[in-house]
Amino acid sequence: MAILGILLGCALIGWLGLAVLSFWSMSGATLLRPDQGGEPLAPAPKVSIIVPARNEESVVGAALESFLNLDYPGYEVILVDDASTDRTGEIADEWARRPGSAGKLKVIHNQELPPGWRGKVHALHLAEQAASGEWLLATDADVVFHAAVLRLAMARALEEDAALVSLFPELEFGAMSEKVVLPSFVFLLSMIFPLRLINNPKSSSALAAGAFILMRRADFQALGGYEALRGTIIEDLRTAEMFKRGGRRIHATLTRGLFRTRMYQGWREIWEGLSRSAFEGTGFSLVKVLAAVFAGNTLAVLPWAAAGALAIRDVGFGLAFRDDVPLLLALTICVLATLVYLPYVIFLRISPLFVFTMPAASLFYSGVAIHSAWMSVRGHGVPWKGRRYRPPV
Repeated sequence: MAILGILLGCALIGWLGLAVLSFWSMSGATLLRPDQGGEPLAPAPKVSIIVPARNEESVVGAALESFLNLDYPGYEVILVDDASTDRTGEIADEWARRPGSAGKLKVIHNQELPPGWRGKVHALHLAEQAASGEWLLATDADVVFHAAVLRLAMARALEEDAALVSLFPELEFGAMSEKVVLPSFVFLLSMIFPLRLINNPKSSSALAAGAFILMRRADFQALGGYEALRGTIIEDLRTAEMFKRGGRRIHATLTRGLFRTRMYQGWREIWEGLSRSAFEGTGFSLVKVLAAVFAGNTLAVLPWAAAGALAIRDVGFGLAFRDDVPLLLALTICVLATLVYLPYVIFLRISPLFVFTMPAASLFYSGVAIHSAWMSVRGHGVPWKGRRYRPPV
């Protein structure tokens, strides 16, 4: 019981810290909307939208349609079909043949993955090599843009004198699994990478959303370009870190109504998608994996489990709840955790009832982290879209 009291005390301190951090971070966050436009940029730098696509036949058409209907005056779209085994490449070619796509959409079909390269980074590299714009917009083949998104992002880059601007998309949720797991992922990232610190040039904190990374091409090339990132899976994070380390200003912001994506579909895709990058996210450190699993479950699972177990014990032995200090402490933590997490669930526009699924999400992430580390250490790697990703030798 003494150990339980110590762990609950640590959890209370942890949640109090997260509450302060969350309030501080959210109060400084910016939200970009379609109605925040202004006059068209004049002159507008040419932008090359570079899109890696692998087995995206169900979504690539909607993405290309949105890319080709932006209200930005000078841009091109370069899509790399990265050895897809479905109709992704055919669909992209069909779009390229349409009269309205002439001179605006180029499709590259790639079947080779050179040694030492990760698939997505290599596809982005091929697109960048074929690009002609002053700025690059790295995005995904499963997003849908509002017509104003590029214009507003470029305006923000010029206003902030930023060499890199990243917009965070609105997430679409389909299956129950996505609503249980992904909001906790958003919460976790916002605690590890507060927007205020990302946007502070004096802070080393850096993060970008792979769905929208707008960057000045000259700066990117001077920092090493995609060749410097060839061995990474989490190229969005590494790109932001590269810009920050190189003394370039980066700016990240939330969005509403500007673009959307369905991050993963169902339990299996979430498991594989997060497993793919989990071990690299810890720097390939088993110690960090175990520490994260312990800390995460102490914060998110232990208070709820303790509250339930202690309440059942008290009922069984006829004890008064008001005299059970550990129970009262556990319940206090549960209430505090709910209040801290609730704004994120509401912002993501899902039922507030999903605030109570954080313990399940924590256990799921623990399984993902351990699986990612175990498969990587054994040399098998983790699968994603027909490829296996192993730690670099």
